[in-house]
Amino acid sequence: MQNQLNLLNRISDELNKDLDPDKMLRRVLNLTVSHLNATTGSVMLFDQHNRVSAFILQQENLSDDRASRIVGTVLTEGFAGWVLKHGQSGIIYDTYQDSRWVVYDNQPYDVRSAIATPLRRRERVIGVLTVVHDEPNQFQEKDLLLLNAIAGQAAIALENARLFKETEQERVKLSAIINNTQDAVLMTTPDNRVALLNPAAEELLKTRGKPWEGVEISALTDNTALLKLLSPDGPTTGEVPLPDNRTLWATVTTVPGMGRVMVLRDISAFKELDRMKRNFIQAFTHDLRTPLATVKGYMELLRMDGPLTDRQEEDLVGIARAADQMKVLIEDMLELSRLEQLEELAGEPVAIRDVVRKSVSQMETAAKAKNIQIQVDMPEAGDMLIEGNAVLLGRAVGNLLDNAIKYTPTGGEVRVVMRQNGGRVVVSVQDNGPGIAARDLPRVFEKFFRARQEMDDIPGSGLGLAIVKTIVEHHRGQVWVESQPGQGSVFSIELPLHTGD
Repeated sequence: MQNQLNLLNRISDELNKDLDPDKMLRRVLNLTVSHLNATTGSVMLFDQHNRVSAFILQQENLSDDRASRIVGTVLTEGFAGWVLKHGQSGIIYDTYQDSRWVVYDNQPYDVRSAIATPLRRRERVIGVLTVVHDEPNQFQEKDLLLLNAIAGQAAIALENARLFKETEQERVKLSAIINNTQDAVLMTTPDNRVALLNPAAEELLKTRGKPWEGVEISALTDNTALLKLLSPDGPTTGEVPLPDNRTLWATVTTVPGMGRVMVLRDISAFKELDRMKRNFIQAFTHDLRTPLATVKGYMELLRMDGPLTDRQEEDLVGIARAADQMKVLIEDMLELSRLEQLEELAGEPVAIRDVVRKSVSQMETAAKAKNIQIQVDMPEAGDMLIEGNAVLLGRAVGNLLDNAIKYTPTGGEVRVVMRQNGGRVVVSVQDNGPGIAARDLPRVFEKFFRARQEMDDIPGSGLGLAIVKTIVEHHRGQVWVESQPGQGSVFSIELPLHTGD
């Protein structure tokens, strides 16, 4: 018994010495054959389809081709194949009396007894360990128990080796991606010490050739925006301006137990395009105001020049309607452009209840014109203060109400529901209009996108929801829509409550 324990300890040591499966199993096989005073032995490993992935034959001077033929023979006709098929160990006391043993061509020695056991991992046979002797009746049940213990240890070691290899491959792959990407990648520990910098991040922080691992991030940079993003309660995304006038877009992800990972991408070219776009919109919309005012002026002159026929009056009304719609579009484009240029919102505590009530009051006339009831459901108790701009918040809620009234059929109902959700407040506007198809939902907040094509005769600039989204994001909130065709839509905005800090 002590000898068996010593052998298992030695085999355990051998299995832990090297994670190379071939070297590991060859040493274990040698120890097993020696301990059992056997003639020779073999190990065969299988993939998930029970195909041979590797094998070790203790015999010397076997060509690869001959070794492969031997393995094929014993697996299809011999003892190892029986073990694999039945998933259990076994003993052949005398090969002359047991049909499970097969003799392959030109076998250099006579096998009279054999013992074999499966290497099992997670209910699957991943290999077969076989030991043979040139005399009959050389193996007993106690030897089978020992071989089973050895096989169990080997199976665990093989699984560990496989997992290590896969992990190492993923590490190498990830390292190659991180080190060769043009985006700067940095990782900090929970106490804001640097754990990882890729070459692009080293270039950004100018740490090439300098020690940085374990150094506090504040000792490597004084960039306020970057340090704010890496602070414990900092935002997860944001722009990071650089002294050379470049702008990076940073995304921060918290990895539990490890720290925070920041990826920074150069968006300077996009910022320049955005600036050019805003300048173009401002110039374009500004220049449109004058001819638009001229058109409306000439319309009034036409009426002053003399009586008009009914048809002429209808035409003028149509022109006026189109001019008014163009005016709304120009104003919305200018407002959206101003909002997008707003870098930081100077706010004050705003009672969201008052904002909602005022917006509902302003939309009452439009609702009555279509005989639409506006139902308001909001809690009366408790302070609900938002840090922000009351005018902009009113515009956001008003746009949602305006949309709901436009798309709700005459005689319908619009509901405004306000509720508190932890440290945030949610304002939802529900209509019973035509609803929005699922394919269009992700795009409803895009500029100029109008999802409900069947109601294109309803006036609108296609910018109202884009303005809502921009205002809400400036207030550190989020906006979303829930809708199904034929069942109306619910637009919701969620905003953080003012903490008083």
